[in-house]
Amino acid sequence: MTVTNPTSSPVESIKAGSGLLRGALSAELAAAEPNVSADSAQLLKFHGVYAQDDRDTRRARSLAGEALEYSFMIRVAIPGGRLTTAQWLALDAVADDVADGSIRLTTRQAVQFHGVAKHDLRRVASTLHDHLLTSFAACGDVVRNTVTCPDLALSGLADPRGDVATCIARAFTPATRAHWEIFVDGALAASDGDVEHDFYGQTYLPRKFKIAIAHPDENCVDVFAQDLGLVPTVHPEVGDGFVVLVGGGLGRSYAQDDTFAHLAEPLTFVTRDEVIDLIGAVVDTFRDLGDRGNRRRARMKYVVADRGMTDFAAEVSRRYGPLRPPIEVHLGPAEDHLGWREDRDGDWRLGIRVGAGRVRDVAAGIGLRSALREVLGGRALRLVVTAQQDLIIAGVTASERDEIDRVLARHGVRAVDQLGSVERSALACPALPTCGQALTEAERVLPHVVDAVQGEVDRLGGARRIQLRMTGCPNGCARPAVAEVGVVGRTKTTYDVYVGGGPRGDRLAWVVREKVRLEDVPGVLRPYLERWRDEGRDGEAFGDFIGRVGTS
Repeated sequence: MTVTNPTSSPVESIKAGSGLLRGALSAELAAAEPNVSADSAQLLKFHGVYAQDDRDTRRARSLAGEALEYSFMIRVAIPGGRLTTAQWLALDAVADDVADGSIRLTTRQAVQFHGVAKHDLRRVASTLHDHLLTSFAACGDVVRNTVTCPDLALSGLADPRGDVATCIARAFTPATRAHWEIFVDGALAASDGDVEHDFYGQTYLPRKFKIAIAHPDENCVDVFAQDLGLVPTVHPEVGDGFVVLVGGGLGRSYAQDDTFAHLAEPLTFVTRDEVIDLIGAVVDTFRDLGDRGNRRRARMKYVVADRGMTDFAAEVSRRYGPLRPPIEVHLGPAEDHLGWREDRDGDWRLGIRVGAGRVRDVAAGIGLRSALREVLGGRALRLVVTAQQDLIIAGVTASERDEIDRVLARHGVRAVDQLGSVERSALACPALPTCGQALTEAERVLPHVVDAVQGEVDRLGGARRIQLRMTGCPNGCARPAVAEVGVVGRTKTTYDVYVGGGPRGDRLAWVVREKVRLEDVPGVLRPYLERWRDEGRDGEAFGDFIGRVGTS
């Protein structure tokens, strides 16, 4: 394979020579081997699939000269996190048929299945297609799944123009027929006549591009942590629309000092009718200016940070037209959307806490998965996966509430008033044993970390809530860099501890200790928590207190 641009990364060459994301995928998926080549693993990401192996067994198998325990993760893109009862039950069936028996809810309102064998990938894709779902563009160097506040996702159903997240998905899903041909239809057509959107071209974007739509009153989606954020508001001259934020992103690399977390900055205001074209101009700008030589610095936040907002806005304006000045936005603390809430139409919704986003049973027929099957069976309800890795069931009548509560309690699913103040909003990425980027544990140890931090909070004599987020590496999938407490994997056995992010998601946290062993995390937090108890103002959140007094 010839590299046409000597400054491009090897991934750029793979994309350029793939025939619009086809490569050798069809042949390799049909082969007997349990894994795929490195080039195909890169292309699979665009189709929503990550090649993985069990890292718990990797070393022993390597030493024994045995093949690694290969499997695949498949991610389902769900704009705004909205699902029907039939779609959820189809996903539930996939969990048992081909995956590890669990459904994982992500911080981007998607669903992931782990432990899928290569020969089952096409079967899963076909099942998804039958239920108007897809994994296509859930990963890869494209516009990813758009996240939306659940209040907006549910109210958007009444908009005759369509839900904004769904409109974005329709506009920015790649045009190539490669996914349909390889994973769904099975009959490959000649790719010579296939075309791709101009904003992607033959090599797509330099890296992934994330969009979130916040509620105008609160920031449950962490809109400042996105490549592009939309905040609904009213312009004094043109009416309803969105303030557009650009240049956010939280991941960094320990091996590269010029990588960093960055909060999105206001770019402009657009009306609903203008929003798709404006996003297209921003994507065009990123396509042209993003770093294609160093993937660790290929995110749009570095384009904005390096050039400055004035220059970046000029580049967008050159592609779009004159930009209106943005309106200032003031978002409130993130709402967790848990518990029972009454909707405007008189129906009810229930927000259910899902620890680390993992929906599964704790015993045969007992647990959240079985409870949801029982609740949803025979009911035409609506569901929303939240950006906090939780699940909302909507469209419940008042007469159904007590029965649903009884079903959940019978399966050991705790009500919101039974949750600890730390547990209630704790997030974690999957990390080990499946994620290839993980340096250490996150999801599997989160309950222990939550209990330990909760013990410190209880010792201080109150049930004050603290936002805790944990990741197994600095890529930031659970958004620890804007959390009140962030615990980020540094080595195989240590973590960096951050404090001081805000409950509104508008402030980056500070690292207060590096390379901390897991059992020492509560001790690192203790003096900050004690000072919060002694010096904090009435009702002042922990992150806001640290933001006010600092960490010294």
